Amino acid sequence: MSKRRRNHNYPSLYDAFELGDRVKRLYKNKNGKNKEYKGIVLAIDSNGVEIYWDTLNGKYRPKDMGIAFSNCPKNEIFEGNEKYTPIKKDIH
Repeated sequence: MSKRRRNHNYPSLYDAFELGDRVKRLYKNKNGKNKEYKGIVLAIDSNGVEIYWDTLNGKYRPKDMGIAFSNCPKNEIFEGNEKYTPIKKDIH
C-alpha cells in the first residue's frame, strides 16, 4: 500500500521529460567504481520511458558498453535501484 501512495507522488513523466531529451545515470558497482551512462529518450508513456544509451564515461558507443536500450519504470526513474542512480536530464 505504501508503494502505491509513493507512485502518486511522482511527477508526470510527460512533465519531467520530452522526446529527444538527453539523460544520464550512474552505475554503482560493488568495488565503488562508477560508470556514467548517457542516452536519449525515445518513448514516454504513463508508466515509464524507453531510453537508448549511447555514451559510457564520455565515450560514444564503446564496444564494452553492455546495454543499448532500456525500458525504465517510473519508480526506477525517480528513485534508482540497487545498482543505478535515478535518471536525470543531462543539462550542459
